[in-house]
Amino acid sequence: MNSTGFKELFYDSDLILIIDKNGKVLYYDDYDDNLNMLKKENVIGRYIYELYPFFTREDFTVFRAMDKKEPILNEYQSFNVDGNKKNCLNNAFPLINETGVLGGIIISVELSSKSIKKKIKKASSRYNFEDIITENQEFKKSLEILKKVSKSESNVLIVGETGTGKELIAHSIHSNSMRRNKPFVIQNCAAIPSSIMESILFGTAKGSFTGSIDREGLFESANGGTIFLDEINSIPFDLQSKLLRTLENKSIMRIGENIERDTDIRIIASTNEDLEKKVDKGEFRSDLYYRLNVISFNVPPLKDRKEDIKVLVDYYIKQYNSILNKNITGISKDVLQILNNYEWKGNVRELKNVIEYSLNFSEEGVLNTDNLPQYLLKSVDSNTNECIVDSSLTTLVDNYECKLIKDALKICRYNILKTSEYLSIPRQTLYYKLKKYNCICQLKIRSKGHLILGHF
Repeated sequence: MNSTGFKELFYDSDLILIIDKNGKVLYYDDYDDNLNMLKKENVIGRYIYELYPFFTREDFTVFRAMDKKEPILNEYQSFNVDGNKKNCLNNAFPLINETGVLGGIIISVELSSKSIKKKIKKASSRYNFEDIITENQEFKKSLEILKKVSKSESNVLIVGETGTGKELIAHSIHSNSMRRNKPFVIQNCAAIPSSIMESILFGTAKGSFTGSIDREGLFESANGGTIFLDEINSIPFDLQSKLLRTLENKSIMRIGENIERDTDIRIIASTNEDLEKKVDKGEFRSDLYYRLNVISFNVPPLKDRKEDIKVLVDYYIKQYNSILNKNITGISKDVLQILNNYEWKGNVRELKNVIEYSLNFSEEGVLNTDNLPQYLLKSVDSNTNECIVDSSLTTLVDNYECKLIKDALKICRYNILKTSEYLSIPRQTLYYKLKKYNCICQLKIRSKGHLILGHF
């Protein structure tokens, strides 16, 4: 999101809330003074759980953004404040520096406000095809084809394992469609209870049930644009018929109404399960499946495009160098071999997390095996039954490095500064390795940096 878009997002928001990593409120503003019944002076310094006692941690968009360490955009949320039903579109961003996640910011738009048409248009796509990183020729070819058919009005079904980047694909399709200047609304079907999914998608009429109000659903609110139904495989079977009717008739009916309301919506759906198998099991309607699957796009798992690992690693190193204030220049050959032979069940998302982890345990230069998570070092390539780095090799490497450090300390007469310079590593790294290998059981440091009582 560029700076102009971010400013517009602030300008058209009803609520801005900033918390620290523990959930303490650092900043609060309710511009319309109707999204939350709490006043600013009663909010600062309190915990977000106190403000929304009906939420669990998993319910907060901002905490999930902090856990993922990446933004969550255009997420619908419905809740009650003092008996008043509120429906919001949330954008949450983690606040990160070199030490990790400091907190998060959530920016909410109230969907029931009169200005919803203007505001929801601000919730547009964030990525384009150029943002998709790949060196895999087959994947590149399929993306070029998808870019061309994005201008079509046909529905698209994106199929891929968890962590392959299906949402990135959906953003890109909308960005290249004729609807790119219209709303782009995202709803994860697995993230909301099935009991309220119908009201979220189709809206409600006043009096249809206790406490109900006239409210647009997501289809109505995003009229003219695109809805991305993530994890469509999680949609309840009894709701699938109503969704099918919406697709066939291009109209919706709010809960409690007998009025058909015309809609102009393109649907992009994604699934991390095989929908054909769910159809065979009677868990997913075949007619809905074929309606959604007009254009089908398969996102290959990372294990099938190993040539992307190095380019993705370089990209994430650059990204986390900036975030964590590091100066890592690349990875060693041993690390690249380990990454290339790993199965990557968590796909690109897992690789991103591994690079972030590794940078947190590195100082400068290239990433080596010491920086990788232990589960990677102990991994076994099931295809070749060859141990990538077995424990005996790791032990030998550790022992050899420990011996080098011991020898260097003796040569430098236990002067930490001179030893670090002799080994061409930062002092912090030397301290870390001394602690790691437990080379010294008693340590005392004078102001000049000499080790006293160094026992090996």
